[in-house]
Amino acid sequence: MPSKQASKQGALRGILIYIILAFVPAYAICLGFSDGQGGVKNEFWGSTVMLYPAIAAFITRLVTKEGFRSAKLGTGRKGSAKYYLAAVLYPLALPFVSALILHLFIVKNGSISDSAFADSGTAAASTLLFAFASGIAMALHGFGEEFGWRAYLTPKLEELMPTPAAIVVTGIIWALWHGPLLAYGYNFGRDYGFFPYGGFIAMIVMCIFWSALLTWMTKRTDSVYPAAICHILIDTVLTGVYMLFKLKADGTPFECRLSEFWTVILSVFPMIIVSGSAAMVLLCKSRKGAAAQ
Repeated sequence: MPSKQASKQGALRGILIYIILAFVPAYAICLGFSDGQGGVKNEFWGSTVMLYPAIAAFITRLVTKEGFRSAKLGTGRKGSAKYYLAAVLYPLALPFVSALILHLFIVKNGSISDSAFADSGTAAASTLLFAFASGIAMALHGFGEEFGWRAYLTPKLEELMPTPAAIVVTGIIWALWHGPLLAYGYNFGRDYGFFPYGGFIAMIVMCIFWSALLTWMTKRTDSVYPAAICHILIDTVLTGVYMLFKLKADGTPFECRLSEFWTVILSVFPMIIVSGSAAMVLLCKSRKGAAAQ
């Protein structure tokens, strides 16, 4: 049996290999094919970016001879259904909670009933259905990230530090993996005074709290799939539905009291922070309970 020191060295080696393999191709594509506005010009290569964390984890497991016994590729232990349900309901609730905050505190004139989402029930339902269907169709992309971040990196970091610290470090690394896109204005735009540093700070905060939520789903089920489903639905549903609440029925944006950057931060982040904090508390409680047994 390897010594504790040797196990830690092995974990650190795996982490370093994984980070290099996950970051290098993603950075090369995002920089090499950047459109200068936060997007990637080449549609094919752009569509592969979310797959590199999974590819990195797969190769790392082979290189380090860890195998796949701990890869969380099963569909989950008994009682996992409720976590799959949470993985679907959370992304659906997020844009509606954000819209409520937006219209209660940030929009100057008008209300949710004046929004493009509320104006046409058919169009709104179609948008929601399309966003949901797109998320399911892009499920491989969600797996591409979660098989790397939650099924490999976080467990490896837990061999070196407590779970809360591993979640925070994973969140920071995950956020920095988006670096080239953030530098050009992806996610948070370019129209704020401390661009692009504010985008990096916001992404780090967001990724830390989502890291807690997605880790909680992964640990409670011992499966990567709930986190993968939740991840890709967040990416598709939040963007598609929340945007309709920011627009009036005629398609023009509501006038807001804050800049676009702070509008997104103050309307979208509260639910992310609350849900991530709750997940962290639950993880800590379960960890203490397991240690007491």
